[in-house]
Amino acid sequence: MEYEESLEYIANFPRFKKEPSLEEMKKLLERLGNPQEKLRSINISGTNGKGSTVAMLASVLSTAGYKTGRYISPYVLEFRERMMINGKMIGKKRLAKIVEAVKKEADALLEQGTMLNAFEITTACAMLWFAEENCDFVVLEAGMGGRFDATNTVPEPVLQIITAVGLDHTEILGDTLAKITEEKCGILRPGCTLLTSPGQEQEVLTTMLNKCAELDATFVTGAAGKAKIVSEDVSGMDILVGKTELSLSLGGKHQINNLLTVYSAVSILREKHFVIKDEHLVEGIAATRFPARFELCSKEPIVILDGAHNPQAAKALAVNVREFLPEKRTLLCGMMADKDCETVMAELAPCFEHVITVPVQNPRMVAPEKLAEMASKYCRNVEAKENAKEALAETLENLKDDEALVVAGSLYLASELRPMLMKFKGNPNQK
Repeated sequence: MEYEESLEYIANFPRFKKEPSLEEMKKLLERLGNPQEKLRSINISGTNGKGSTVAMLASVLSTAGYKTGRYISPYVLEFRERMMINGKMIGKKRLAKIVEAVKKEADALLEQGTMLNAFEITTACAMLWFAEENCDFVVLEAGMGGRFDATNTVPEPVLQIITAVGLDHTEILGDTLAKITEEKCGILRPGCTLLTSPGQEQEVLTTMLNKCAELDATFVTGAAGKAKIVSEDVSGMDILVGKTELSLSLGGKHQINNLLTVYSAVSILREKHFVIKDEHLVEGIAATRFPARFELCSKEPIVILDGAHNPQAAKALAVNVREFLPEKRTLLCGMMADKDCETVMAELAPCFEHVITVPVQNPRMVAPEKLAEMASKYCRNVEAKENAKEALAETLENLKDDEALVVAGSLYLASELRPMLMKFKGNPNQK
């Protein structure tokens, strides 16, 4: 099997199953030799902040000398970004070989009538690779929910983390914060430790506390109230946590809670006798990079790429836009129709003088004209464009040094447009 064939094979599986269950995933893993049982995992669920938290924690563990696997969903750069070891993506030939091994067992199950989805196939590939590579740690990001998520097949994770919980995937997870939190708490085990990000809504905290009491689990909130901002700008911040000063290149105030969660995770791992020195924490945080998370793609003029696609993420982005960006600013936005587009536009559109709506390269996209209609309730200057790349090129060409552009709304859009942004004249990585 060639690399492109392996991607096509995975893409042919459906996104969801009719009835959520882990039984099919367990059958597949059993046929693969149960690689998940060989993994020392840290499982991370939540609505927002999962990816950044995974990236930071994996970087710290790698810096501390642990061979660390990192699994995220979805990707921005390319498919192989979803599974890494010590910051390096799986090789194309290795991925093809891994997919071929999974395909053999998945096809056998399909013949027996066992239905699988694309995320289960991808997760099985990652677990098989991590096990074959004898990783010391794997940091696993749940795709959606937690209880029936394919990552939730690891028997005894070292630590369970739930980042910021908000309203997203409500048609599947439930239409209240309590219902969604209940699904996220499905990653917990009797007697485990649950670490959650600071700043959760009371409804979320109450649900978590009740679940921990039910399972006799320890409940920890990430280093709440212990952070002091030393300096901050559009490119990141320096934060003093206790006596440790940490420099984070992931921009935006919302990253503070993710950083505090990672700080507390390190403290918990130290209590479990894992060796992670202060210098490992400092170096690991400083080395963390993650695309499309309030990513500074140009300094002059300022251009930001952000994957905000639900109300909670949009609210966080709006705070950062008002705090760090000049008053003259444009939003270029494309979204998926299954998201709460109305609320996202209500959060974002008032922050901008100009809103441009564009299509997303996905059949589930919302039409630019429809998105523009939503945005026009909150911004006077709104226009719909039929080609995202052409719209971006035109906007960048006319962007003045005292203005700012934010590209946001969908990670599919971020994936499409990021290569163009990386080549823009003001990119800080340009030589």
